[in-house]
Amino acid sequence: MASTPARTRQTTAARKRAAAKPTGAATPLDFEPIRIAADDDIEEERVPLFYIGDTEYTIPKDIPPGVALQYLRTAGEMGEQFAAPVLLTRVLGEEAYEALESSRALTDEQLQRIIQIVVDLSLGRGEKEEGKATAR
Repeated sequence: MASTPARTRQTTAARKRAAAKPTGAATPLDFEPIRIAADDDIEEERVPLFYIGDTEYTIPKDIPPGVALQYLRTAGEMGEQFAAPVLLTRVLGEEAYEALESSRALTDEQLQRIIQIVVDLSLGRGEKEEGKATAR
């Protein structure tokens, strides 16, 4: 019977060591990993934001925190004036954004109000259901 070459034995031993699981030693940080649900597991409830004629345009009732992160990153890199269209498109959706863009009846005051609502809700500055916020 031929003996296994030294190289093969070393490679096998190295693979076994690499695949070995930790022996229950405490991690350097004392916390459990955070589990975030897959996007497919989340139902998005939407509420009306504006109407053009009789057509309703909606936004998510709860805007995901990732939207705020994208807005803040874009605002930091390019300025708020360039971040607003990205935010509006992401929150409103392409169809609603294009409807605003092509509306001849939209006033500057209405547009500013829509932008402010979307920014406030995205950054968590929307109205609270309970009234005043409490300090913790």
